[in-house]
Amino acid sequence: MEDCELCGRETKDIYILNVEGVELRACARCAKGKKVIRTEFEQAATRKNESKPSKQLKEEEKPIVENYGAIIRQARERMKIPIKVLAEMLNEKEHYLVRVEEQKTEPNLALARKLEKELKIKLTEESVSENGNYNQKNQKGSVATLGEFTN
Repeated sequence: MEDCELCGRETKDIYILNVEGVELRACARCAKGKKVIRTEFEQAATRKNESKPSKQLKEEEKPIVENYGAIIRQARERMKIPIKVLAEMLNEKEHYLVRVEEQKTEPNLALARKLEKELKIKLTEESVSENGNYNQKNQKGSVATLGEFTN
C-alpha cells in the first residue's frame, strides 16, 4: 500500500501522473482526468520484487526518524523560512512539504537528504552494520574505534 501524493489516501494501485511537468504518484480518483504516464499495480510490483532486490532493502538507505515532522518544522521556523520558500529552495511542491511536515506522508530518502542539507538537521536514523552494531561516530565525525569505548 502506498499513499497518494495528492490526497494522502492509501491505495494499492498507483498512477504516475504528469501535473505541470512534475511526476506525481496518485490514486485512481485523483488520476481521473489527468495525464497518466504509467501505472503501478500491487500485483505487478510483487512480481518485480521477486526478480530484483527491493529498493527499500538497499544497504545505503536509512529509515526516517519517528518525529521527522516536528524536526523539520522547528528547523524551518528557527531559520525563519516560510514553507513556500523552502519548497522553492528544494524544488518540491508546497503541498507535499506541508504533508511531510504534518507527518501525513513520509519523505523519500532523496527529499530527506535535501531537507537535511538545507535545514542542517538529521532525519535518518543511524544504520546498523552487518554484525548488528550501530555505526557510532566520535566527536571528530569519524567512526568510533574500540579504544574509545574501553576508557
